Amino acid sequence: MRTPLESDIAARFGVLPNFFRLTTDDPQITENLWKFAQFAYLDNPLPSLMKERLFVYLSLFCKVRYCIARHLGFLVGLGRPAGDPQCLPQSVKEVLPLLRRDLPSQSDWDRQLALCTGLGVVSLPPVPDSDQEKAIFACAAHVFLKTPDAPRALHALKCVFDAETLEYVKLLLAFIRTAHYWTEIHPELVLEDDINQLLATHEALASCVLATAVELPENVLERRVSEDLTSLRNLKERHLRLEQDYEVLDSEHHRTEDRLFEKEQDLHYFVALGTQIPWTADPHGKVLYVDPRWLALVGLSLEQAIGDQWLQVVHPDDEVDVRKAWAHSVSSAQPFDIEYRIRDVSGVYIWVCSRAVPRHNLDSRILKWYGTTENIEARKATESAILQSEKLAALGRLASSIAHEINNPLEAVTNLLYLSQTTDEPTKVKEFLREADKELRRVSMIAAQTLRFHKQSSRPAPITCEELIASSLSLYQGRISNSSVMVEIRVRANRPINCLEGDVRQALANFIRNSVDALSPQGGQLLLRGREGTHFASGQKGLVITIADTGPGIALGVMSHLFKPFFTTKGEDGNGLGLWISRDIIVRQQGQVTIKTSQNSKYHGTVVSLFLPFEPVRREAIGASQSLFAVAG
Repeated sequence: MRTPLESDIAARFGVLPNFFRLTTDDPQITENLWKFAQFAYLDNPLPSLMKERLFVYLSLFCKVRYCIARHLGFLVGLGRPAGDPQCLPQSVKEVLPLLRRDLPSQSDWDRQLALCTGLGVVSLPPVPDSDQEKAIFACAAHVFLKTPDAPRALHALKCVFDAETLEYVKLLLAFIRTAHYWTEIHPELVLEDDINQLLATHEALASCVLATAVELPENVLERRVSEDLTSLRNLKERHLRLEQDYEVLDSEHHRTEDRLFEKEQDLHYFVALGTQIPWTADPHGKVLYVDPRWLALVGLSLEQAIGDQWLQVVHPDDEVDVRKAWAHSVSSAQPFDIEYRIRDVSGVYIWVCSRAVPRHNLDSRILKWYGTTENIEARKATESAILQSEKLAALGRLASSIAHEINNPLEAVTNLLYLSQTTDEPTKVKEFLREADKELRRVSMIAAQTLRFHKQSSRPAPITCEELIASSLSLYQGRISNSSVMVEIRVRANRPINCLEGDVRQALANFIRNSVDALSPQGGQLLLRGREGTHFASGQKGLVITIADTGPGIALGVMSHLFKPFFTTKGEDGNGLGLWISRDIIVRQQGQVTIKTSQNSKYHGTVVSLFLPFEPVRREAIGASQSLFAVAG
């Protein structure tokens, strides 16, 4: 899959040159190289056809044949000349004379210098293969190759171009020099398939492009040979220095080996002391190695655990989810993170958490997976105990609310029965009994709602948004009736969700309670809304329940600790477990909790949004990688 930068490059050239795919270890290098190419080459205001023909001509002198082959491709329509979609490509017949052109002989060179000097400022671009183009390109080549005639060539170009245009010519020459050097120091650079096909089908092109680079003029070659001979005179001295350097390097190599061995031993003991057990897998997800501590934990040998055999110790109820999560990570190259149960050597199932990340090569292909597995049985037991204690606390609040709710109608029944006994008028007796019956029906309704609220389920069952909100709100009806809280309910969701309704009611009631607490004693508005929605990240359809209040809002310093266990702002009235457990309940339903708050003097309050998918979920093996949780301030 292409990166955004590669997509931009391909959109400009019409193809993705291998030239810009060499530094994937550090994308910033490629990005800066691309910026230079845009500034000096693509966006250079010189005519596109002139830029591309000059690029091809100067590449005749580069010993690496990539540049001339790739830019020849642009010139004949395999991509866009100079990245310009408006520039018409040339035919092979039109390009061949350019490829067969050499630096001019001395007599021709003097004539071309005179031609450029006498031209004056010309209009661009020059006609391809005209005497004017040959003279301009020859002068540019001498400047580019830094020949002894480069000063005369530069003076001639000053006669042809105005000052600004000449600077753009120099800028283009600088980029072409960079491109040549970049190809020379990257021997792994290969021609693209379209270029190979072009050269395979046009023998004349191939003979020009794949030939040895055009040699420099004789006087330049003599100068370079002289410099090499001077360098060779010092060969013996350099050889002695190299021997000395080798001895130093050899000594340093031994010291480095010792340091690496020491660090390896440190790492080995650090891993052995940790609670996380390491393992590795190949690019296809087949386990290659597992630490002996895991093998001892489950009673298997390494041969019995490699490949897919490690799955034999996974709890049958969790195996499908673990396989799916691991297959998804392997196919998508996404990190693996899941909690599940395994059978230990004694036959008892314990909870573990496995995590893994891939290591990639320069082409972004996965080379290996590195993972850890940690025994979290103690943590799970602690969480279960904490969850049970919070349920007992919720049960206590429920009992208190029931006592308050039932007390009022029972007092009314007592009074009505007394009044019916103190009158002899049958009509009044009947009226008192009707009122008493009405109050008793109210008691029955409260009891039914209470049973529905506290109903526990072991598997998902359908329930509507209206039922969830009504049963959860009923728990605090007494407090709301005796306060200045104005409740508004809007439900526009008809489709039921499949969930563990007892757990979801507990979470929803907790969020409602926090809003009621925030509105006490000053009062305010409490809005409960239900609608159908789609989770942006996963595309899942589900129910969105919003609990909004006009309370004072949550302080910024509190938001970062909001879902941490035992963190509370209610003093002795709170245990700091409610939000933590409520978040956990929603996450286990594969849902999401989002909180937004404001303490603005004019617009203040808190909005809690719960997303619950319509599809049923299982309690077991819901990995952290599948959890959706966000808090916004």
